[in-house]
Amino acid sequence: MKTRLSLGLGAGTAAALATAALMASAGSAQAPPTTLHLVSTSQKHAGFMPKGAPRLGDRLGFGDRITGDDTGYDRAACTIVGRPQLLCTIQVQLSKGTLTVQGMLPERANRTPVAITGGTGAYDGARGTALATDRGNGTTDIDITLLP
Repeated sequence: MKTRLSLGLGAGTAAALATAALMASAGSAQAPPTTLHLVSTSQKHAGFMPKGAPRLGDRLGFGDRITGDDTGYDRAACTIVGRPQLLCTIQVQLSKGTLTVQGMLPERANRTPVAITGGTGAYDGARGTALATDRGNGTTDIDITLLP
């Protein structure tokens, strides 16, 4: 994504943030927060880019493979809202349900927080925060804290 998008967004950053949302599961009120670790790897041909030079308001999308404490994939749709910032909604499909994530993604993530806003199946009512760190080569580490 970096070479095709002049904003310089790392594919791993967006993917990582999307992936971070994956693991948020609903917990019982008395349960302590749960932490998870995921690795997001960009998938080629799983997204779309604006034609020509990107401008404010343009949309783009991406997809990643998720490994780590759970496995699956994510898909995201983002709007360019600054240089270099994206406002993204990310849907994560895991083996036990889905998660929804939303937030602002920077050019390069370094423990960048993203909100987990919901889920279905085993992740019904999921909420929490994912911290994404871009590792380069299209991979991102995601450390997730799920709230009870």
